[in-house]
Amino acid sequence: MERIKCAVVGVGIFGEIHVATYKTYEKSELVKICDINEKRAKEISERYNVEYTTDYMEIAQDKEIQAVSVATPDFLHKEIVVEMLRNGKNVLVEKPMATKVEEAEEMVKEARIQNKILMTDFHNRFNPYFIQLKESFDKGDVGNISFIYARLSDRIDVPLRWFTWSGKSGPHWFLFPHIVDLSCWFANSLPKKIFGIGKKGVLSSYGVDTYDSVTAILDFGGFYATIETSWIIPETWPSIVDFYFKLEGSKGRLIVDFNEFITKISSDVKKELSFPFVIGNTPVYNKPFGFASLPIQHFVDCVFENKKPIISPEDGLNNVKIIEKIVESVEKGKILEFE
Repeated sequence: MERIKCAVVGVGIFGEIHVATYKTYEKSELVKICDINEKRAKEISERYNVEYTTDYMEIAQDKEIQAVSVATPDFLHKEIVVEMLRNGKNVLVEKPMATKVEEAEEMVKEARIQNKILMTDFHNRFNPYFIQLKESFDKGDVGNISFIYARLSDRIDVPLRWFTWSGKSGPHWFLFPHIVDLSCWFANSLPKKIFGIGKKGVLSSYGVDTYDSVTAILDFGGFYATIETSWIIPETWPSIVDFYFKLEGSKGRLIVDFNEFITKISSDVKKELSFPFVIGNTPVYNKPFGFASLPIQHFVDCVFENKKPIISPEDGLNNVKIIEKIVESVEKGKILEFE
């Protein structure tokens, strides 16, 4: 079987999952990786036995490469994605597609011109917990939606220690894409009105100029979704992530609480109790395992079979539009129409 030749631009924490998936999936062949941090690029190159570069144009101009993952920081997607598309590559871009609507629109436009796949990596559409809930909802098990409540937050060490670019993003760009997408996916529609409120102070005291937390109400007309995100959970919290989703229906309810379905590790050596989030990505004998790899494999399948992904370019674009409108509502302090 001739495999799809793939590359990854940006091999940080999540970019490495793309690398490992392409390296081990039977339909893909990992040809090259790229990162502007040469030390990191070399480290991943040696770990996965793959060629590396610090210039993404080498990947764009490599005619044998067919599919590229772009896993650079949130605000650095547009130029790389557009360049890959212009050079005939199919592109999987990490969420959010962009942090500006005009950039996302340019990416979508270029994908249409080149007739190439452009898919945003909304991991949770492949999360088995949400797959099960969606199947139950689509069967009518809980009736019509009354309201949705979703919360997705990280411990403060994520913005303070994981990244150097946190001030150019925030929990609203880093985490909201997941629960905004889930809300629209279950609603099978886009909101009509949006109201947001946010708070700054804690992160800015550390020199990171972004929101500590943001809450938004998405009014879909017949029902609403309340979504919350934060980047200031204390480091003493045992889990790196706080993730909860509830759909209240006219005939029942659907709930996923990742604070309950967890692994617990207590260590006298580390002097801590931890709740590792194992279902997303937990390598098993050097092979990726977990739902984080599934959308990457789906992307390869779509390139291989020349079919459209379940996540459209417009899904990624609308996600950016909603979050940008939430930020605008926070800044203006009023309810805004969403078109």
